[in-house]
Amino acid sequence: MGLWQAASVGAQPAPSSGYAVKPSDVAIPQGETLGEFRRMIQPFRNWTLICDESLKSKRRVCNITQTIVDAQGAVAFNWSLVATADGKPLMMMRVPAAAGVGAQIELAMSDAPDRIIAQTDHCDAGFCFATIAIGNVLKRHIRAGTPCRVSYQLPQVGSVMLEAPLDGLSVVLSKLK
Repeated sequence: MGLWQAASVGAQPAPSSGYAVKPSDVAIPQGETLGEFRRMIQPFRNWTLICDESLKSKRRVCNITQTIVDAQGAVAFNWSLVATADGKPLMMMRVPAAAGVGAQIELAMSDAPDRIIAQTDHCDAGFCFATIAIGNVLKRHIRAGTPCRVSYQLPQVGSVMLEAPLDGLSVVLSKLK
């Protein structure tokens, strides 16, 4: 008798009160069916490549993301490199919802910093969001793996300043080609 058979012989059904199957953390996009959709997560230095693929249509959509957490493990900053439907690269940024709509997020890169300022345009219960196009300045710093200082204001906290390294992002991009 195999291990699984031996375990199942004396197994009792779990009582219905208090236990349930945890649903997948992966949200299935509209129009897809369970079992016909795959998510691949590949870690890199400082960044994570996430690709979703429809097994039916063979369409694959990827993003590259980085999350910075505070000492308590709460998300302080998250950004993802994504592409529009026509292939234009964008950087989507997320800061805590307390920042509010219209909050400025400043990215300062290198010692004599190039600065990019984005503004949050909408929020949900957890985060406020800002999106910027990836222009020549940001492309240059991605290739160089430049350290990036991120700063924004939170009403109850004041100025938040953290480092979100670009190091490793160019390696992830090279794997997508």
